[in-house]
Amino acid sequence: MRNFIRTYVGKGLLYAAVILSTIMLALSVLGAAYMIIEDYYLKSEEDILNENLESLTLRSAEEAFDRNLNHSTGKFDSQIASDYGSFSFRILDKNGNVLTRSRTELDSYPYRAYVCVLPYPQTGTGFYEITGISTDFMLYEELHKNNYYTEYYIVEGGIDPNSGMLDVYSIYSTVHHILYSLKIGIYPIGVLSLVLLIVSFVSLMSVAGRRPKKDEVVPWFFHKVPFDVLLAAYVFVALICGSIEYEIGIACLAFLSLFFPLFCMSFAVRIKTKTLIRNTLIFKILMLLWKGIKAVGRFLMTVIKNMRLLWKVILVFFGLMFFWGITIATRSWRFEAVLFFLAPFTVLPALILITLQINKLKKGAQELSEGHFDHVIDTKMMLPEIKKHAVNLNSMAAAQKIAVEEKLKSERMKTELITNVSHDIKTPLTSIINYADLISKEENNSEKTKEYSEVLVRQSKRLKTLLEDLVEASKASTGNLEVDLQPCDAQVFISQCAGEYEEKFGQYDLTLITSVPEEPVRIMADGRRMQRVFDNLLNNACKYSMPGTRVYVDLKETDKEAVFTFKNTSKEQLNMTEEELMERFTRGDSSRNTEGSGLGLSIAGNLAELQNGKLRLTTDGDLFKATLSFPKI
Repeated sequence: MRNFIRTYVGKGLLYAAVILSTIMLALSVLGAAYMIIEDYYLKSEEDILNENLESLTLRSAEEAFDRNLNHSTGKFDSQIASDYGSFSFRILDKNGNVLTRSRTELDSYPYRAYVCVLPYPQTGTGFYEITGISTDFMLYEELHKNNYYTEYYIVEGGIDPNSGMLDVYSIYSTVHHILYSLKIGIYPIGVLSLVLLIVSFVSLMSVAGRRPKKDEVVPWFFHKVPFDVLLAAYVFVALICGSIEYEIGIACLAFLSLFFPLFCMSFAVRIKTKTLIRNTLIFKILMLLWKGIKAVGRFLMTVIKNMRLLWKVILVFFGLMFFWGITIATRSWRFEAVLFFLAPFTVLPALILITLQINKLKKGAQELSEGHFDHVIDTKMMLPEIKKHAVNLNSMAAAQKIAVEEKLKSERMKTELITNVSHDIKTPLTSIINYADLISKEENNSEKTKEYSEVLVRQSKRLKTLLEDLVEASKASTGNLEVDLQPCDAQVFISQCAGEYEEKFGQYDLTLITSVPEEPVRIMADGRRMQRVFDNLLNNACKYSMPGTRVYVDLKETDKEAVFTFKNTSKEQLNMTEEELMERFTRGDSSRNTEGSGLGLSIAGNLAELQNGKLRLTTDGDLFKATLSFPKI
């Protein structure tokens, strides 16, 4: 259920529940208020209906007169007017003559109104407009009897509640009946609507920004709009809707209110992600101003710190100002003309010279940052202060070059030392292995002697392998190994390893699964070195994979690369980073129960780099993944 309400469907249902419960609550409150004002609890249903229908009849009679009178001529256009639903009417002059009437004749309608329209002469026209309205039929008789006005009109109207037409009168009657029947039940409906609104609104706010099966909050584009901009836009649109004509404005505000829960959801997401204040336009403007103030402060501090250089510039500046002041004081236009003439030919070349020299410094610093320590900045014709910086950069480049050469020399000496020591150790070690093997083959040996000699042979061979790995790792890391790059079929390496390691994987209770593309993938590689890379990676999988699992070796191609992928499930917890696994003498098992030097992955990575490839390691829980990529040809 929790994941369902976090889906778009679940959120949509909660959103609909908020809207519907809000509408029901608003209708309940308005309906209860209306019934209290209209005395629904003190009068009978029929009395209330009669009073309101009479009021509707009066307003309809007013509208009928105004719509049928041609205000430009002061007359009625036709004797038969259009129908107004179940409302019928006729308009009479003061003599009782029918001037116009509806298509439906007035019969014995129960709801009738007599509207008296008094004349009012408009300036310069003599036409008439409505100036007085009355439902008192006695007033009509008094006007007719005493001739108070030379001309007036009487509108007689009525409503037929049994006409069966769908109009405002029948709708009002239906609504009135519903309200009267709910005059007691409207309060529990309002309470239930309020409870539903609270529950659905709180639930909607809690799942705002959430996704199924995820605990983190994921805001979408709407939530990234600055909140103050969003609020200002919402208020602005609401004010525009409020300024429109009454009925249309109410409809626009009602439509706009449908988006208010969405606005609240955005507010909730910003609270959860703690971006309500930071993601506002005002905050960003204030932060920009603060950064500007800090930048000005840093500039002033830089000026103060570099005053040793700046005082010379300031001295030159004030010298020029002093010269300019003397020139103006003499009021000699010739000096001013000469100064204006010489300024472009003195200031501009100086600026160009300074710019070119600073550009030299910039280029030299860039070369130094890229490791080109042989680059030397030319200091000829440089200004003294700029020349100092150029000399310092040249000194840094020379120092870095010496440091790099010393490091390379140290690496070469270390490689030579490892190689020489390994060579010196391998000679007596070979004798130990041979004599231990001979001892194990003697017929007069006891079982214990044979067991000891076998252990001695096995550990001596392990020591020999360690020495060979150490020498190869040292040479590979310094680039002293010879590499013969030739065009190769990448699929062949996987097929060869699958055949060679099938029996060994079976001994470790592992299943090797390979996958290669149908089309050949060509790369530049050294077959012998590539075989060593694959041996190291597959041996690593044999030693550290959980028994009974699968080991995957895949080959895929991209636009520019051929990518080998090795995946296996570790039997030990992988509590080391990818960088630590690539370091020398790092073992996958901290207990060091397995045989190995910890150099396999380091050697594989160095050999891949010598062939213009790259080895990357990633871990995800107990999943170990090695990715070997080479450029395609």
